[in-house]
Amino acid sequence: MDTTGAEIVMLEESLQQCRRELAELRRRYEATAESSAQADRATDQAARLAEALDARLTAQESTATGPKGWLKRRVLPNAATERELADARELRASALFDGPWYLRVYPAVVATGMSPALHYLRYGAAEGKDPGPEFSTKHYLARHPLVARRKGNPLLNHLRTHQ
Repeated sequence: MDTTGAEIVMLEESLQQCRRELAELRRRYEATAESSAQADRATDQAARLAEALDARLTAQESTATGPKGWLKRRVLPNAATERELADARELRASALFDGPWYLRVYPAVVATGMSPALHYLRYGAAEGKDPGPEFSTKHYLARHPLVARRKGNPLLNHLRTHQ
């Protein structure tokens, strides 16, 4: 066999090897794409559930100011006050507060039965929890020590003094 024939055989073998590797890479890609799609669907479902829970808890919060409010405050001493409801509305209106994100990042909040906004007002800020991905409670308190000393809510302080 001459040199050209040997080169052709070698190139054909190399081509076959490349085709086998390509087929394996395609198989891996398809498996990864399917796993990624499943993860995306699960993430979307979790986000929808978090949003539904936030809406439901928000609706329950609003009963504290209605006719059921008096009974709720008597039966449930932890029910939101009118001031807390107003503050929670202010938080939810801010782009810096992300209720579904808060529930995803701090899943134990779901067990409290409180809306993410009310939890952040009562406990989350004091615990150093962030109200959303775009606002750092600890960073804000470090830069504003007076707010920390007064045990003020960092996001509310930011919204009321910097906007």
